[in-house]
Amino acid sequence: MPKKNFPWLFLTAVVGSFIPMFLFPIAEVHLNSSIAGILNALMSIFVIVLGVMFFKYKTHLGEVLGVLFAFIGVVLLLQSPENSVAVPNEWFYHLLLIIAALMYAYSGLLTQKYMGDIPPIVWTAFIELVLLVPALIVLISSGFFQTILEHPEALKGIGFVFLLALFGSALANIFYYKLINETNASFASSVSLLMPLIAFCWGLLDGEYLGLLQILGGVLIIAGLYFGRKNIQLPKRKKAIEKV
Repeated sequence: MPKKNFPWLFLTAVVGSFIPMFLFPIAEVHLNSSIAGILNALMSIFVIVLGVMFFKYKTHLGEVLGVLFAFIGVVLLLQSPENSVAVPNEWFYHLLLIIAALMYAYSGLLTQKYMGDIPPIVWTAFIELVLLVPALIVLISSGFFQTILEHPEALKGIGFVFLLALFGSALANIFYYKLINETNASFASSVSLLMPLIAFCWGLLDGEYLGLLQILGGVLIIAGLYFGRKNIQLPKRKKAIEKV
């Protein structure tokens, strides 16, 4: 790992992993997991916007159309179903998820720019190492060990956290960084547009409810994924070859 990459690695770890790890659980205590997965699809939109603004990313018409469809889909998905229970300050928890998606996008762009020829598994391992100390501080200060001793369901909860860390963080990050390394951040982040479909299915299995607007929004997000991969070019005007 080149030393010149350390500052960017640290920033990627904090922005792409450490802070979102808190934002998502805080929000999901008050929101459906399906809505959380839906809002995470904004990451693909943010990658294009941030890439154009700060990373000299060149976009094409297909990506613009894809972002437009996906954005409309996300707006529809945020409309509360008729029989849903109102959540106090719901906008605040939506904002937390949007900020997390923005951080994921920025992290992906940093990875694309500074990862270079570093293997994805090495990049992931260094990120987890960077997070070790602050994560331990939070763990100790949260009363974790006291809860382990007193709560009857604590060990069961640790098992679920272990599965989430293994599949949702470690392995998922390796595959995600490998995808960035072999393609680009925009293509890798477009995978997030599939999350609403997966979140919708898990939500239904978990007894959550989504209305017709949410289903339509999911369809539009999938359409955004399709158009975002199409390199659509505007037709060029034919130049006159003869002067009148």
